Amino acid sequence: MSGSFSLLLKRDFGVLTVADAVSVLGDQIGWVALLWFATETARDSAAVGLVGLAYGLPGVILGPLVGQIFDRVSHKTVLLVANVGLGAIFLGMPLLYSAHALSWTVLLLLVLVAGCLTPFTSIGWMIIVPSLVRDDELGTANSVVETIWHGASLLGPVLGGVTIARLGAPLTLSADGLSFCIAVGCLLVWKDQSIRETLPRTVSEPFPGRRFWRDTLAGFQLLYRLKPVWWITVAAIVFNIAYGQLEVSLPLLTRRELSGSAFELGTFWTTYFLASLVGSALCGPISRRGRHGVWMSLMAMAWGVSFVPMMAAPSLWVTYLSMGLGGLVFSGFPPLARTSVQRLVPRAHQGSIMGIRGSLIAIGMPAGSYLSGSIGEWLPSSTVIGYTGLLVVVVGISLFSIRSFRTM
Repeated sequence: MSGSFSLLLKRDFGVLTVADAVSVLGDQIGWVALLWFATETARDSAAVGLVGLAYGLPGVILGPLVGQIFDRVSHKTVLLVANVGLGAIFLGMPLLYSAHALSWTVLLLLVLVAGCLTPFTSIGWMIIVPSLVRDDELGTANSVVETIWHGASLLGPVLGGVTIARLGAPLTLSADGLSFCIAVGCLLVWKDQSIRETLPRTVSEPFPGRRFWRDTLAGFQLLYRLKPVWWITVAAIVFNIAYGQLEVSLPLLTRRELSGSAFELGTFWTTYFLASLVGSALCGPISRRGRHGVWMSLMAMAWGVSFVPMMAAPSLWVTYLSMGLGGLVFSGFPPLARTSVQRLVPRAHQGSIMGIRGSLIAIGMPAGSYLSGSIGEWLPSSTVIGYTGLLVVVVGISLFSIRSFRTM
């Protein structure tokens, strides 16, 4: 823990960590408010689904482009533009609503633009962290970031619900806008000292589109050649599919098999995120021991095992136990994976590789949600969760069997 505090005392890392913490918390509050507002104003549930699609789909499509922009443009400039744009959108929504100018079409367009800007903030943080700390501090730094994300995931929905009840959804959206304004203030005092190495350009290729596809293909090839990074990416896709199915299967399990209410569903996720906070705090010391591949393989296997009891004996207390165990054992995987990728990818290509990885990994969540909803028509949700856990165990064992991964 002392290592985390000493990192936060470093000016640039501390300032940007505050920016990230406020922004992530604002995102959680704003997302709850946005979905609630869409539920109140939309014509049907399909229209509400369009909001989620408009916000999430750009991240799948734009990842390679975002990465290449970070490889060629000042990181500080890109992050400032993205945060200013996001702040303007989420502060503008309540103003348009109060002026009776926020039609459903305008709302959907604003959400789509926000979805296009969001990858710049998420991918950007992955890229700039290695320039803020020493290599031996990178694991601890990513552990701090992961703890912040879990804390925001725990507090954001609660604060969002309370604020919506007191002020209404439109005004609650402004909290997200204010968080981006605070992030902009932090970015303005950040001294961007990272060395940006641009990718080589070919003079004979005047068309940016041709260069974009050439560089994207080169990025895919480099990603595949970096075998540990490639296997981390493949595993992340599978794990996002597993998490996406859990987001759909858990409500169905709670309602259909456990006869529970929304309160029980909320406490299941609270249990998961509280345990994740503990696991994230423990990840820093683990990351300093090396052998990240071994630890990540074991975490994946343990996470998969945590799903199985919900299939074997579905009940309220078994679900609490499974969610708590799952959050505890798997919360260390993302920061360890992030640290490994940041160390293994050459600095000159980090933007391109991070962007491509972001697009690939983003496919997992909607795919998992769709598959879970489809399979749930034929099998009990507890069975879907259990078999997903077994699949994750198989992936964990496969990772352990790959020498280049195990010896990272």
